[in-house]
Amino acid sequence: MNKSLLSLLMIVGTLLITCGNEPPEEFYNGTPEDSTAIQTLLDNNPELLITEDMFDTDLIAITLPNVEFVATDSYFRVDSTIIKQHVDSCGFIDITRNLNYDFWFAKDTTCTVYLRDTFEVSSYMHWDARYTGYYFWPPDTETTLDTVIVDSTGGTFSLTAPGNGFRIIFFDYDGSDWELKRVSYGTYDFPTAGIEAPEIEKVVLVFDDGTRDSIIDHHPSYDTLYTGHTMARFRHIDSLLVIDYADLTSDSMVFIQTTLGFGPVTDTMVQWFASIGGENRVWLDGGIGNLKITGSGITNLFIECVVSAGYYYVQPEGDYKAEVWLVPVRIGGSQ
Repeated sequence: MNKSLLSLLMIVGTLLITCGNEPPEEFYNGTPEDSTAIQTLLDNNPELLITEDMFDTDLIAITLPNVEFVATDSYFRVDSTIIKQHVDSCGFIDITRNLNYDFWFAKDTTCTVYLRDTFEVSSYMHWDARYTGYYFWPPDTETTLDTVIVDSTGGTFSLTAPGNGFRIIFFDYDGSDWELKRVSYGTYDFPTAGIEAPEIEKVVLVFDDGTRDSIIDHHPSYDTLYTGHTMARFRHIDSLLVIDYADLTSDSMVFIQTTLGFGPVTDTMVQWFASIGGENRVWLDGGIGNLKITGSGITNLFIECVVSAGYYYVQPEGDYKAEVWLVPVRIGGSQ
């Protein structure tokens, strides 16, 4: 009897305590009208949806080191031969591209849009010499070449690979309209991020007047301390990296310095490229060089790091491995 009375008193007390409280706020899921309004904002800012302009069908000159047959080559030989080539120009071609949107609404009346890109790409190149090395069989040593035949006729060669990456665009509802607030930069991996793929660590841009901006990879220690441009952090749409020359001419350049991240892929194993707005793609000798600046408004700056082995190996065929940074920049200052 005492237990029943105690239970009844606890129920009554709970009702008295919670009777005046408001129900918890429902999680905001968005409406079809919200999705339509956000899609309209995306359509009105097409420059934020573009990734195809990282590709360039034109061949550009590249000066690679001469072909060498090194100790590790002997372990990959097929039928006692190995074929390597010297590439003097290359291009980066988009075969297919698919863009998928994911809308994520939150109860604070915001929406995060994930833009997920998947690609099939071709690394297209022209070679000016091919070298076929024949090994002794059985070999006296693992690295002894019997004969090297040189073919200097020249020709083209290509490697295909999948790719993927994503960006984020953040929207806020002010009570009457949705507003585009922030964007992230994009990292794209070909074919995927991994231990044998390059990882870009830092890019420094130096302008004609000597000023500079740095773009760094994500580091947790910088979350509260670093206020500059970080690949993994949202950036307000009005505070994008600005390339603002007072008189933008055909001679306007930005000097680029790159840094590779720590790992098994080292500086001597990669090649660097840069482009802006789908134009002026250049090879950066040793990760350093000048990029011509054209265009206006928001456009994309691309920094590309490629493992060199794919340019050299024909038999056995090398793999295309690369990382590309997409950095939205504003040409000509703030709007």
